[in-house]
Amino acid sequence: MGVSCGMSIVKYILFIFNLLCALSGIALLTIGIIVLLRASELEKLFGDYNAIAAPIVLIILGSVIFVISFFGCCGAIRESHCLTMTYATFMLILVIGQIVIAAITFAFAGDISTAMTKAFERIFAEQHLDVNQELVNTVQSQLECCGVAGPGDWNPNPVPSSCCAPGVATCTYQNAWRTGCRSALEDWVDTSKHVIAWVALGVALVQLVALIFACCLGNHIRNERRRYA
Repeated sequence: MGVSCGMSIVKYILFIFNLLCALSGIALLTIGIIVLLRASELEKLFGDYNAIAAPIVLIILGSVIFVISFFGCCGAIRESHCLTMTYATFMLILVIGQIVIAAITFAFAGDISTAMTKAFERIFAEQHLDVNQELVNTVQSQLECCGVAGPGDWNPNPVPSSCCAPGVATCTYQNAWRTGCRSALEDWVDTSKHVIAWVALGVALVQLVALIFACCLGNHIRNERRRYA
């Protein structure tokens, strides 16, 4: 038993969309790893917010999408009603999950940004502690910023080397980064929010199209089996 010409086209379109979903899964996995590496360095600034949970969820989600897309390809090529409909069910769950992730990301990004900036201000004021001094240097070097509002916050102390680009022999108020870390942290959270949310929604859109094609193909395979039963 084979599918009709029209359903053959649907089958191969579904196969192509599954390849796109697999690539989307790899994209989510990569973005999750990048955000996790940056967030883990700034973890103490998140306060009560477990912000590293978001990139971990992206890593898990990307891996799951890749595996499910692989089985979706198998179901389409083998013309298996069971595999195709199981794939469609998991895709529906993933689409809903990614929409929820995008909504949560937008909803809590502002609170996380406020918590991080307040935590940095507190840590900067207590930088006489070695652990705080190390964290301040990490934030300044990673986000290319200096002080809370700018290099002037270090006055009358000398500007640390973390306020300047790597390779600068002597870091001074004149060649230090002009952006304060408060603004840099807010920009980083805002950028991460948009990247995570829009990538999740973009992947969900691709999966939604694949879900529709999978349902069409699965129903056609079932009807064909009934016809020849």
